[in-house]
Amino acid sequence: MAVDLQKLKRKMRGVTSTRQVTRALQMVSAMKMRKAQERSARSRDYRKALHDMMETFRAASLELSPELAAPHSADSILLVIYASDRGLCGPFNNNVINLVQQFVWESEQKVDLIAVGWKVGATLQRRGYRILSNHRRPAVHDRLIFLKNHAQELWDLWNSGRYSSIQLVYSSLRGMTVERPASTVWLPFQKEEEDHHSHRVSTDYIDERNTASVYAATVRRYLDNSLLAALLESEASEHVARMVAMDNATRNAEDLFDALQLTYNKARQAKITQEICEIVAGANAIGKG
Repeated sequence: MAVDLQKLKRKMRGVTSTRQVTRALQMVSAMKMRKAQERSARSRDYRKALHDMMETFRAASLELSPELAAPHSADSILLVIYASDRGLCGPFNNNVINLVQQFVWESEQKVDLIAVGWKVGATLQRRGYRILSNHRRPAVHDRLIFLKNHAQELWDLWNSGRYSSIQLVYSSLRGMTVERPASTVWLPFQKEEEDHHSHRVSTDYIDERNTASVYAATVRRYLDNSLLAALLESEASEHVARMVAMDNATRNAEDLFDALQLTYNKARQAKITQEICEIVAGANAIGKG
């Protein structure tokens, strides 16, 4: 069967263009990933400072108000999902969707959803899940305004007493590996297990203010920052997932190009050989004539 050399050349040009696009996306994702990791690291430093403040209050045997620490007697759970607005990031979005579906199937309570990541929210809504709001991922310069409104939305829902707990769902990084998404309880506030190897927090201070209200304000600030941490971790994970996906796509494009190049060379060589044979046969026929 004759091979169409022009068709092969068009395929090779198409694969070359695709390879250039995927390589460019890989480089852009690598740059964005580094910036996202830097922002996430700064957020962790701030959260650690808030955590140390909370440990100081806990060491002074202060108790939180029930509105922060006590679960509500409600029959619903609110899941806040952090994912992506876009595709081309491998299984990143599907892993989040699968976790949410498994959570809903296994839960004995009703589950409402809030999505930060339009693509995942739209997919879950099409599948019949109850989406209270579906937000697009905020740009860097809009992030603080978005988080302020986002946190207020969650606090209003919590104070309404409609939910027994509010949980966050997002992917995180370990080195350069995207871990599978997990859910963590945001409210009611849960004290972390005390690390017996950590240093003791000094409580040798005098504070004439209402320390209970300061403790509650610190916990609220810590919880608000947890939303930023979840958003940044999800963003960094998305960029790593896209970088890996585009690297795989680039490698596949290179393999496909090599295969097409080999097929093209073989077909071209066969065509040249056929033409030589025809010329020789014609010359022989003329010589015999």
